[in-house]
Amino acid sequence: MMAFATVAHGFSTSPSSARRALVSQLAMKSGGMDSYEAQLTEAVKLLASAESSPAPSPVNGAATTSAAAAPSVDEIAAAMLASSRAAVTAAQPAPQTIVIRDESSKEGNGLTSIIYAGIAFIGLPIWLLLSSMITPSTQQSSVMAPAAPTPITTNVAAPSAGVMSLPSSVASSLSAPSAANSAGVVVLSQPITKAEVRNLFNLWNDALATGDPATVAKRYSKEGVLLPTLSDVPRNDFEGIKDYFVHFLEKKPTGKILEGEIFVGNNWAQDAGIYEFTFADGSKVKARYSFVYVYENGEWMISHHHSSLMPEEVVRPKAITKDEVRGLFNLWNDALATGDPQQVAARYTEDAVLLPTLSDKARYTSDGIADYFVHFLEKKPVGKILEGNVKIGPNWAQDAGK
Repeated sequence: MMAFATVAHGFSTSPSSARRALVSQLAMKSGGMDSYEAQLTEAVKLLASAESSPAPSPVNGAATTSAAAAPSVDEIAAAMLASSRAAVTAAQPAPQTIVIRDESSKEGNGLTSIIYAGIAFIGLPIWLLLSSMITPSTQQSSVMAPAAPTPITTNVAAPSAGVMSLPSSVASSLSAPSAANSAGVVVLSQPITKAEVRNLFNLWNDALATGDPATVAKRYSKEGVLLPTLSDVPRNDFEGIKDYFVHFLEKKPTGKILEGEIFVGNNWAQDAGIYEFTFADGSKVKARYSFVYVYENGEWMISHHHSSLMPEEVVRPKAITKDEVRGLFNLWNDALATGDPQQVAARYTEDAVLLPTLSDKARYTSDGIADYFVHFLEKKPVGKILEGNVKIGPNWAQDAGK
């Protein structure tokens, strides 16, 4: 590079001063440039200008500098680096304070509040219900209403030790069922033993002994069902049950359980097996039975009663001898001796037909037969078979003669 010298206002500058001036000029120009390429281009221009400039003439006899050194590459690079740093520093925005908020704690606090509110919403009614049902024997229960500004105190009478106290609404629903409740539906289970279940049959049997169909029908529940022994019609109301026993009680039946099995459930019990009826004329009939009892209005009542003849005894012929057939006449003759038309009529079957001696009117019912014997028995008749022919079939027999 060529040495150069500068002259200003009549005084000369040294080579080092010239280099500093060139570097300062480069730094000033490159400060407003955006890229290193622009800065490098400007540096090349300044170097070229410095090399092409002629050496200044001496002023006032001052000696010229023979060899003035141009700025080195390192000085130019340092100037460019300093200029870039200044530009970057000026372009950077002022530092801002970054505040990091912990949102998790805020969300956690909100979730915790929701959980506490839910516990209070669910737990408070349960606590109120339990405190109203189970009351300590020596304390009074004070309940704070959550919505009222002032507490509301409810005093509950203390029951005896070890006794559970029920609200009046529950107690009234147990003692007096409303029309909305179906018959037989209760809240608490009513205990009963197997011996007590078997005794319920005795209560029904005692009702038979009264001879009153209504008394027997009252042993059945409000929705009781009777599937009777001697009728094909199911009876599912009070009047239908009473109607069946009108004819059945004419035979003066007395029941007895021969064998049975008892099951006890929650407010229901079942007694099923085989029973036998003995009638006023001495005849006996076995039948299968099932009683289902329910607890209704403070009493155990018959909810379902099924009775049917023994199928094997119906199918298989009942053995009877001719002498036994002739003995049946003697039973009818004994009924005449009582002077009671009903006892005579009881000797006839349910669908019997009487073509009487002293009347032109055929009798097809028990009442019609009894009506005939009202006048006939006034004569105090005594019968005797003079001759007759006995025939025996499967479950039937005939005795005809005079």
